[in-house]
Formats: sequence, C-alpha cells, structure tokens
Amino acid sequence: MKKILVFCLLSISASLFSLAQGQTYVWKNGHPLVTDPDSITFVQPDMGARVTHMVKAIAHTEIHFVYPSLDYEGKPIWLSAALLLNNTQVESKHIKKMAMYNHYTIARSDECPTSDTRDPELPEILVPLGFAVVAADYEGFGETSDRVQAYCFGETNARASIDALIAAREWLVKEGYTMSDSIINYGYSQGGQTTVAAIKLAQSEYRGKVHFMKSFAGAGPYDLRLTYRKFLEWERIGQPAVLPMTIITVNELRHMGLDYKTVFKEPLAHNVKSWIISKKFDTDELKELFGSDSIKYYMQPAYLDSTNAEMSVVLREVDKQRLTTGWVPDADTDIKFFHSMKDDIVAPENTLDMYKLFVNSGVTNAVLDTTTLTGLHTESGSKFAMQLMMELMLW
Repeated sequence: MKKILVFCLLSISASLFSLAQGQTYVWKNGHPLVTDPDSITFVQPDMGARVTHMVKAIAHTEIHFVYPSLDYEGKPIWLSAALLLNNTQVESKHIKKMAMYNHYTIARSDECPTSDTRDPELPEILVPLGFAVVAADYEGFGETSDRVQAYCFGETNARASIDALIAAREWLVKEGYTMSDSIINYGYSQGGQTTVAAIKLAQSEYRGKVHFMKSFAGAGPYDLRLTYRKFLEWERIGQPAVLPMTIITVNELRHMGLDYKTVFKEPLAHNVKSWIISKKFDTDELKELFGSDSIKYYMQPAYLDSTNAEMSVVLREVDKQRLTTGWVPDADTDIKFFHSMKDDIVAPENTLDMYKLFVNSGVTNAVLDTTTLTGLHTESGSKFAMQLMMELMLW
C-alpha cells in the first residue's frame, strides 16, 4: 500500500502541458462559448470528449477533458473529468479493464478529480492494477466551479460519471485504442451513493450502453431523510458541514428562497457564501470555522425539527434522491457494500436498508460487509481503498 501511495504522490508532481487544438473556447457556467471577432454564440453539446491538457507522470498519463452531459435541471451542460492510463495501456493502445470512480464529499474546489492538488488515493489506486480510471468532477467543480455543487444529488452525479465514462471510451476509440467491456464502478461516502445511483441509471436510461461487471459501494447516504434523522439522534456529526451543504444545495438548486439567517446560527448564517458556496474551504476547515461539531451550535431549532414547514420542504426534495426504495435492480447485478458500524457521519442503517433492497429484488451477487471497516467514517475510507485494491488485484 505504501509503495502504491508513494507512486501516486510522485505521479501528482508531474509537469503539465497544454493541447491547443482548433477553436478557442471560453467556459461560462459549463457551456462553451466560441470566441469569434464578430459574435459569441453558444455551442450545442455534441458527443465526445475534448481534451484540455495532460499530465505525464513516471508510470501513467492523466488526461483532463470536457464532455457534454445534463445538469440537475436536465439542461445541456459541459462537465470535466480525468482519465488515467498506465504506460502499458498507452504503449499498447489497449484497455483490458476500466473503472468509473465516484468521488466522496468534497467542499473545496481544488479537491476535485481534475485538480492537480487533489487527494491521489482513490482515483489513482487502481491504475497500477491495470485499470484505466475515469473520474468525473460532478456539477459544481472543475469547468463548472462557478455553480453550486449538486451535493448528494445522486442521479445528477451518476449521470456526470456515466457520461464521462462514455465520452472517455469514445475518445479512446478515436485515438486508436481497443478495449473490452470490463468496467467496474466504485466510490465511498457520497461516492457510494453515486455508485448505486449509477447502477440505477445504467439499468434504465443507459441500458445497452453501459454495464458494470462489478460495483463497490462504501458508506453511502442512500436515504438522506434517514441520515438526517440519525443526525438529530447523535447531535454531533464527524463532518458538521454535511447537513448545511445538503440544505444549501436544495435551496440553491431548487430555488426555494430560504433565508439562511433562519436556517443557521451565527457565525455560519452570515458566511454561507464565503465559507461554503465559495468552495474555498474543505470539510475539516469548515468544522473549525463552525466552531463546533454539535448541530445545535450552528443550526436553528426550526431546522432540527422534521415537522417544521420549511424543513419538510427540504426533506421532500431530498427524498427524491432516496435509493433504498422505488426501483428494482437487475437480478444479475454484482455489488459489494461496505460500512463500518461505528460510522460517525453516514449511519450504517443506510447500507443495511440498501442491501435489503438488492436482496429483496432477487440479486444473488449482492454482498454486505460490515466487519472490514471498523473505524469512524473518514478513517474507514482509507481502509475501503485498501480493501478494494486487494479484491481487484487478481481480477
């Protein structure tokens, strides 16, 4: 594990070079504007990745690209993602295995997959094992960093991941690569939620285009109402920013018009834009700014009551992201769930209920593991990465 992490860190220190090709683009709210002396017009998205730059490292190449997708409202948007290839794949121009990585909760812009300073552990972890890895930024990061992130909007983030995978594969074919259909799908925390949402989306809208051979979902908030209810029981959250981030996402993206002074206590109330919407701070830094991990310290009492009229509207919106009910996974779905029973951010009941849905749907290749991860949420994320490597080493 240490050798691989050192390899990943060395990879990140690589130099950048740009690929200036064809028309010059200016990016605004995810849409490419063609720069023309006489006019500026929107370019309608067409399928396929457009490479923005590459990072060449000792043992792998990282390709950043933009690609067309749909935003949370279903409108066309250009998003950004990273494609990681090892040297053998680049030299042979053949991909035996691919992986779609769904990132965990991030709050700061430079934590997204296309950032050169992001955490190298989960995106790069499978590259030495022969996987070409695709990692989407999601809406709100990378090329759309001026937008509010679609935090825990499972379908929106799943679509971003799947469209990035499709665009990357199409680009590889155009570049002369051959590849198999062996694709795995994995993520932890918010990435675990996205992993399951991607299965649901692939088995409905993308049937015939994308099929995941295996999926690995770690500690995902598959039911946000249940997660909120557990927050009220616990009173303290390992990452206190996750509840405000959820409410802010719903308020901003659904245009609810909530007055943040009625939602949060000071100093958070007056700093929602500068602390959270700005994406200048990570979740640990936000915890320090909040001043406490107790939800009673930074949440107004009305929003610690599920019967409150405004909170009820928020909860009805987050119910639309619930994955533990309302669909039937394909019987041949191959998925393994991981969750620590000591999780201090995402209640393990999320995974227990998610696993039940798969079992009750007749999925025989659904596995539940509540013993491998034994620590709190964040430290269990590192253990999830190690376990994933071990399980895929001989795959």
